[in-house]
Amino acid sequence: MKIKPPALEYSVGMELYKSNTEGIGGKIKQIPEDFLVEEIMPDGRVLELDKGVIFNEGERGEYLHFTLQKYNWDTIRAIRVISNRLNVGRKRFGFAGTKDKRALTTQRVSVWNVSPEELRRVRIKDMTLRDFSYSDERITLGDLRGNRFTIVIRNLGLDDGTLRERINSVLNELNGEIPNFFGVQRFGTIRPITHLVGREILKRNFKGAVMTYLADIYGGESEESREARKFLSETEDFQEALRRFPKHLGYELAMLNSLAKTPTDFIGALRRLPKKLRWMFVHAYQAYVFNKALSRYIREGAETEKLPLAGYEIKLDEITSRILESEKISQENFKISEMPELSSGGVYRDCFMDVKGFEILDIDKDELSEGKKKVTIRFSLSKGCYTTTVLREMMKNEYW
Repeated sequence: MKIKPPALEYSVGMELYKSNTEGIGGKIKQIPEDFLVEEIMPDGRVLELDKGVIFNEGERGEYLHFTLQKYNWDTIRAIRVISNRLNVGRKRFGFAGTKDKRALTTQRVSVWNVSPEELRRVRIKDMTLRDFSYSDERITLGDLRGNRFTIVIRNLGLDDGTLRERINSVLNELNGEIPNFFGVQRFGTIRPITHLVGREILKRNFKGAVMTYLADIYGGESEESREARKFLSETEDFQEALRRFPKHLGYELAMLNSLAKTPTDFIGALRRLPKKLRWMFVHAYQAYVFNKALSRYIREGAETEKLPLAGYEIKLDEITSRILESEKISQENFKISEMPELSSGGVYRDCFMDVKGFEILDIDKDELSEGKKKVTIRFSLSKGCYTTTVLREMMKNEYW
């Protein structure tokens, strides 16, 4: 009998597991150091934790590259704080990809027209800046080969032998074909709404998109946040909602501030959000459709190597076409004249990911949970692949 995935995964299109082996259960990210992410540069070198990397400094270029090692910081906020300390604009910085917040991570960053001496004077708790070198090139999104992960899975109720047996059994059963699903973090782990907002944008229901973002209620939030969203859902009183929403919900407050002035300008409210976040709405919907299509291919035992992220100019397969038809979304919907910056022609994505160098490093007592075990594993993934889609096949539970 097939093991059913958790409701959250199912709701974002991950409708099954590819392997039938029973999972090990457990929890990840109980403490930040349980999740180590080390960036693999385009030349294959790993930015190892606490180890310097030697670069050929060469002649002074426009950009200074450096390794950013951080503990329990998300990349965007880390760059914001560094830029403030240097008193330079955030747009001067470039990086290949964002790294998890609740983690210990390393990554390469570039900054324009800043000297090593200036960076060396930056002192920020739980951050290290090192390995300075000059370049004429800015680091941009995608300028990496992948990431190496060292992950501790805790709260395990199995003995050592059973843990090893189940992990190895899953890997053998998958035989190198781990589904390349978009992980739940693409959609939001507390409020999985990004794809829902994207769907309303594609349907040109901009009010629906705004109200989904502002007013949909999920249990993982504080009572204050839930009550504020409930009030807005029932009254659509943007002026009063602006007073009731908690101060930490900065994006929501920016939208409400816009709507308090112009209550019917929902496109204007959406444009109060950063462009990258707005773009994420449509991309999350594409990811949702991809997940559903890949689930159906696996369920039906059909073979395919790539599937489209739907857009207005890409050729669609039959299953993706049927999913879009059931959602009442056409390819032309992805050409958004009202918000052209969100339009998408579509691209292809590999259906399965290549997991390299997998090893079980250690099995030991879990010092955070009496009577339980923990296992430490390590593996590498190419860019664009989600660690959690590897872990879900092994754990088969709500792992957050």
